[in-house]
Amino acid sequence: MNSKATDFLFGCKNLYFQGIHPFDFSLSDSHEYKAIVELGKEKIKEIGIQSFAEFVMESQYRIGIWSSFITLEFGKPDRNEILNISGTETIFSACLEKIEQNEINELPTDIIENKNNWIRKIKTCYNNV
Repeated sequence: MNSKATDFLFGCKNLYFQGIHPFDFSLSDSHEYKAIVELGKEKIKEIGIQSFAEFVMESQYRIGIWSSFITLEFGKPDRNEILNISGTETIFSACLEKIEQNEINELPTDIIENKNNWIRKIKTCYNNV
């Protein structure tokens, strides 16, 4: 694994322990939030959307959620492109499923509301409503 992939994994871990969630848009202007988004966008350019989307399989430290959010929000995958590690599921559906699943610890109401609003928006963007 190259250093930027490792940086992304550890960046997600650090955000987890700082209590920064991908859908905590009140923190989206913070240095930490912007840095992980930029790193994710760099990784997509470097290794491609297909490889970056494989982070959806990671379950610790919200890595799968961060990567799914960044993939759909900034990577703009083709709605019908199959996720290679899945073989049957599209990148879009794998990422959306990861985001829609309940997390172990209950999230604050505002983050849940942000997440639900974002899901509606992204489904509209991908014409999947």
